[in-house]
Amino acid sequence: MIRDLTRPEIETPEFWRLLRLAAEVDEVGLLAIRDRELPRLTVVGALAGDVVVGFAAYAVEADGPVGLEYIATAESQRGRGLGTSLVRELRRRHPEADLRAQTDDDAIAFYRRIGFTDAPAPPDPRWPDRPRYDCVLPAGLR
Repeated sequence: MIRDLTRPEIETPEFWRLLRLAAEVDEVGLLAIRDRELPRLTVVGALAGDVVVGFAAYAVEADGPVGLEYIATAESQRGRGLGTSLVRELRRRHPEADLRAQTDDDAIAFYRRIGFTDAPAPPDPRWPDRPRYDCVLPAGLR
């Protein structure tokens, strides 16, 4: 089941592990994301029972694209299409908007496999030596 996550679900250790995977920052950075970024984002999650096993956090700009800020799935769920299902949920909710994301070599294959196009992006100051990509899934594509 994929649905909006509640604040108590965002506070669980399972979600915290997923956020760490998605953001690749230390505890201070995770706290900043939780307290400053997540409140302005919509956070949808996939649950197995009452355990969060995947999530996507995104922002919707007025008459603009949907910006996918964070996405992660539990290692036990990888290869089962859960990440794709999370992206499809964003598309279902916002069919007329382009979906945009930034990523690096670790996840570019995922985005390409599900139909995103990509172009080189400026370096991220957190990882100046990693190639970065701007990814777009145009409105209307599934």
